[in-house]
Parts: sequence; structure tokens; C-alpha cells
Amino acid sequence: MTSDVDSTAVHSAVPLGRIERLSDGYVLAFDRQLDYPRAYIWDLLTDPAKVRLWLGELAGGWELGKEYSLDMGGGAVEGTVLQLNPPTSLQIIWEDPLGLESILEWRVLSSDGGTLLQLRARSETADFLTEGAAGWQQILAALADVAAGREPAPSGDWASLRDAYAAEFSISNTMGWLETSDGVTMVHFDRRFNSTLPLVRDALTADPEQQPRVEQAEVDLTADGGATRLTVRHVVDDQADAPALLAQWHAHLDAVAVSVEGDQPHMSMRKLHALEDFYRATLSD
Repeated sequence: MTSDVDSTAVHSAVPLGRIERLSDGYVLAFDRQLDYPRAYIWDLLTDPAKVRLWLGELAGGWELGKEYSLDMGGGAVEGTVLQLNPPTSLQIIWEDPLGLESILEWRVLSSDGGTLLQLRARSETADFLTEGAAGWQQILAALADVAAGREPAPSGDWASLRDAYAAEFSISNTMGWLETSDGVTMVHFDRRFNSTLPLVRDALTADPEQQPRVEQAEVDLTADGGATRLTVRHVVDDQADAPALLAQWHAHLDAVAVSVEGDQPHMSMRKLHALEDFYRATLSD
């Protein structure tokens, strides 16, 4: 038995999910037709020994109303099981290592002699939304491989897939990364703000404490209709400083986004430390 999902598309930079705007946030949606019995797919979603093969190490299992912990290798995800209706639906709170929270729902429906597997992830903000879309597409590809009795194939180019989601749905990427050009290592961020270039420029330079870092970096601003695209490149003098520099720029650009929306940003040291830990773990992978 096989899935009707094109494996070439799954492992290339072609978005197979969609990002929808809601009145109170966003929803990331995937629909996959799989040529396997419904009970078989439900077992892949709920048996910890099988979940480990495509998602991560699930401590214990899913239990209605109970907390869970999931080790995905790059960090632990925690939350609570909100709904558990075998063999139809599983709904959980998904809290990542940065404390970002979303509601994740799996639905397993009989369809065309097989199973329609639906995934919905609802969040209040667009933070890490394109990154999450790319990640979940690759996770679903791993699930399809496990369903077929195969070892999950290499994930492919996650960064290009993330950028493809950003382009198709006009959502800004959130994460920064390190790039090397002519032997020089730099922190790199690409962000998209739904505001005019002058407002973004003013917000970027409004905080005197951030001004020295802004002056040290190469910052490009480009008008894109009513939006503004911003690119930051900042040379890393010492590789050990990279996680802190990524965290500082990440937090500052988040503050810019808050400011251009008309709100007052507040720097949180707890968030800054969490971001630094996040980037340190990411760079060590």
C-alpha cells in the first residue's frame, strides 16, 4: 500500500500545507490522504513505540487531561492532552522550549478506502510559523515513510522549504542563522514587517541601548508594497558569542514588530535567556 503524496514534493521546497489567518491568530493546516486503514494510522499517532519512529520519545503516552512530555532530540515539548477520542481525534497543548504555545489537533478520518489524516496547529502569533510549517511537512513525510515500513528519508532542505512558505503566504520568517562568506561568519536575519519602511527604520533605531549593535551591523531595508523587508548581517568575532548575538538580534527584531504595530515593546531577560539557550542548542545540532 502507498500514499498518494508525491515523495519528490515532500522532500523539496514545495509547500504542501497552508497557513490561514484567523480573527485571533493563525492556523497551520495539513491534509494527507493515506492508503492505509484508519486504525493503523491511529496506532502510529498513539503508540509511544511507533511515535518514537517519526516524531520523538513520548514519555508514557497520551492520556486525556494529563500532562505529557515529548523529547524530539533538539528539545523537549510539553503540554496537556485536551481531547482523546479513539480512533478519530487527538488534541493537545503544544508548548515548545521557548514557551510558545499552540493547540495541535490530529483527526483521522475514513476516506476513499484509506485514511484522511488532518493536522491543525493554531497559534495566536506568527512567531516561528514558517519554520513550523516546514518542520511539520517534514515530520508528516517521516510518518508516511514509517507507515510504509521504511526508514524516514533525509529531511531535505528545511531552510528553502521555510522560505517557500514565507513567500507563498506572505508571513515573515522568525529565526536567524549563521552564514559564512569569504571566511567571515555572520548572524543573518530576514524579517518582513507589515508596515512602511520609515516606521520600521524608526523602530529599529528608537532604543538607545540597541543603537550600537545596529550601527555595527549591515542592515538593508526594502519597501515591498505596504510591507518592509529587513535583512541583517552582523559579523561574529568569536563563535562562542554567536548564540548570544542571535538571541539579542532576535529579541530586538521582535520588539520592532511590536512597535510598528503601535504597542510598547518590553524586553524580557527571561525571553532573552531562553532564546540564547535555543540558539545554542540549534547551533550544536
